[in-house]
Amino acid sequence: MLEKGKGALALVATKLIFNLTNGRCLCVGELADRPLPRMRGLIGRRGLPAGEGLLLRPAPSIHTAFMRFSIDALFLDRDLRVLEIVEDLAPWRIASERRARAVLELAAGESARCGVQVGDRLALRDRNVENVIRLRTAHAEDHPEERAAVSTQSRALARLRPLRVLVVSHDGHFRTVMSMLLGRRNCSVTATANASRVAELMTQEDADVVVIDASQLLLAASATAQVGARPAGVVLVADEPGTALEKTQLLAKWGPFEDLVAAIEAAGHAHATEGQNGDRV
Repeated sequence: MLEKGKGALALVATKLIFNLTNGRCLCVGELADRPLPRMRGLIGRRGLPAGEGLLLRPAPSIHTAFMRFSIDALFLDRDLRVLEIVEDLAPWRIASERRARAVLELAAGESARCGVQVGDRLALRDRNVENVIRLRTAHAEDHPEERAAVSTQSRALARLRPLRVLVVSHDGHFRTVMSMLLGRRNCSVTATANASRVAELMTQEDADVVVIDASQLLLAASATAQVGARPAGVVLVADEPGTALEKTQLLAKWGPFEDLVAAIEAAGHAHATEGQNGDRV
């Protein structure tokens, strides 16, 4: 999500939101802690996917005017402890809790699915595997009967690190949009307009996939040549697919985002498989 800043566009931050009481990751939450994002809320969206949420603060009350779908609303105190849960709040309704300092909005039914209860303590964490493992390990220390399961989950999480994507494009708008959208898919994104830095950034960020904007042939040729020096998946996009580079499959730069995500994930999976075969972690 983009927000108008002082003369520029700024990205709305996202965090992993954990339930410290039951040790479960509740959602990836956007932080609406500025006037415009709080006022806008979820208005205009067609829905809120499971596993995503919107944290409004300060916010002792909310309304669902102009919304198209129902939500669950978790009213939280200043320590992010759950004070009240309003489930299946329909459009054109108002809900409030005078003691609340923040509200977490989830898809309808998510609070029950995730086992959230009044009195649970939530926490915000950066979106990285280490924090997930640390919180689950702490939970296991307090719940010995779940230790084996948590250990297995932690090992799996260590393998499922966020996909690290390097976006190379002369188009500043494309770099900003890709950073925002891929970030919401839990990717770690680095973007640059400088093709000469591709090899350096690939090493520095340990990139899994490089997305190259082939609309500018010189930039594309330079970036592609540098990618060859280090194993990584490659996805090429262009303003006019099929015309920028011969004998190379190109995706529409501003085509369906799901097509681009699928290509990036496929390239990342192929890169990971190659790395495993080559004993690369």
